[in-house]
Amino acid sequence: MNGKRLNLRSVAIATLAACALATTGLAIAQSRTDVHRDAATRNVGNDPFMMEYARAFYCNLADDNNQIVLNSRGWNYPARSGSDPAYRIPKTQIFDDVWFVGNHYVGQYLIKAPGGLVQVDSGNNAAEVEAYNYPAMLTLGLSASYPLKGMFITHGHGDHDGGAKWLKDNLNPEIFLGSADNVSNTKSYVPTPIDSTDLSLRQMSIGGKSFWILPTPGHTAGSTSAVVEVMDHGKPVRVLINGGQSMSASSIPAVSDYLDSIERTYVAVKALNVEGVMTPHIYWDGEGQKIREILANGRTKPSQHVYGHESVVRQMVIARECSAAWLSRLDATTVLPVWRYNTIEFVGAPTPTNTRVKVQNGWGPLSNQKVKLSVAQTGASCTATTDANGMASCAVHPLRPHKDRLVATFEGSESADFVDLPAETSAMVCSNGNCKSK
Repeated sequence: MNGKRLNLRSVAIATLAACALATTGLAIAQSRTDVHRDAATRNVGNDPFMMEYARAFYCNLADDNNQIVLNSRGWNYPARSGSDPAYRIPKTQIFDDVWFVGNHYVGQYLIKAPGGLVQVDSGNNAAEVEAYNYPAMLTLGLSASYPLKGMFITHGHGDHDGGAKWLKDNLNPEIFLGSADNVSNTKSYVPTPIDSTDLSLRQMSIGGKSFWILPTPGHTAGSTSAVVEVMDHGKPVRVLINGGQSMSASSIPAVSDYLDSIERTYVAVKALNVEGVMTPHIYWDGEGQKIREILANGRTKPSQHVYGHESVVRQMVIARECSAAWLSRLDATTVLPVWRYNTIEFVGAPTPTNTRVKVQNGWGPLSNQKVKLSVAQTGASCTATTDANGMASCAVHPLRPHKDRLVATFEGSESADFVDLPAETSAMVCSNGNCKSK
């Protein structure tokens, strides 16, 4: 991970005086909770899809709205006792080399790799896997020469690894699971452990497919997230697999771990330029809606599961604020700075005489902040400071129309109250101001 990184885990922990009234502590906790809930909303921007899914589900506990999660789990109940086609989603191709198999609550991803299939998670139980996953694998070429080579289990709950024993017994893939979810070696499918004590991002091969693995404890101690590169209409795209989306309802240590995991996932998403999502609980971030769109109208280009890098980043920032809101409610001694998602945009297309940019977020324009303008082709650069309206401009020489790409960078800043996150944009330099920023 190259380049300057903010100290994203810097927090101010304030302990209330021992003689403070309990009601005072509750009031402080409630006010901090509301600050972070409001921040989650402001970080959504003007995206109704993200408001309906990521904001609602990640903040369900802090919003006293856990019923939306309980309602979603209702889609899975028939899967626990048998197979009900009314609750199933047909096998759906979401990328060139990835198919979804599952129901409206939880599912698995089948990835076609050169040497065989790789599956993410294993289904609820043996009956479900035999009825749905195995036939799906056959349609994708499963055979003695093209086997199910590997499985990545996001965590050790039964709706994610309940079918692993059947798959191990019948198809013999190597199955990977976070070590903290099998501390007593009770898993009957005997997984290959991913070291849950090593919280670093690293690459590893699963069934011949390269995964960037990131242990993300919180939902369970062994929850593990990953980034995998897939193909979308012939183009490589990196997608996030979230290892565990629900926070604990009462455990302060687990929620603290969850918060830390979300912050580290944000860093990984930024570093790897993640553009898409394929998470087992498809209702959480709206993937279920995307799958319904594919089934109704076919895949778009780019595919529906390519959310765009900034949308995935924004989703992680929302999740962070929802996590901070819930931790603040559970623990009145916790005081965390607010994370603010920022945008930087050119004001009009850049030309040799116009290099104006604006930096802003859900709270308004950012003033008195440094912005760097640089030319990708030549390395020429200058630095400006934003005014009260978040505007900044400086002269970069030379700027060649239709040859140079101008890059505008806000490196972010920190205070006791806020972490203003980095932002960047770029656009080709124009002579007439008619070209658009990208």
